[in-house]
Amino acid sequence: MIIKSEKEYQDYEARAEALMQRGTELGDMELLSDEDKAEFMQLSEALDEYGSAYHPLPGQMSTLLTDAIITQVKAKGLKQKDAARMIGISSTMFSDLIHGRRSLNFDVARRIHKILGVPADVVLA
Repeated sequence: MIIKSEKEYQDYEARAEALMQRGTELGDMELLSDEDKAEFMQLSEALDEYGSAYHPLPGQMSTLLTDAIITQVKAKGLKQKDAARMIGISSTMFSDLIHGRRSLNFDVARRIHKILGVPADVVLA
């Protein structure tokens, strides 16, 4: 299940909320039918994936950006420590960036775009 639009995200979110409400009314999510539990799990995973990409938590990077950085590093045949050195940050900071544990400042974002070749619209999104 992959969410393709903000409208679809909102629809899936509403459906997940309805299933949570039903579980609450029953007294526990475990009391939902097997079909409802399976649907809820699929919805939760899809919502989490879309949310991480398009609605990251404050201080975290979008998975779209982290995936683009990883793709460019692999395409250039670089190791993470080499990519970090090229853009002028520590290996630890680079690891934190691509794992979404650290946000991006303007200078690093610019270097990721210019040096690694990550598209500007992805870096700035």
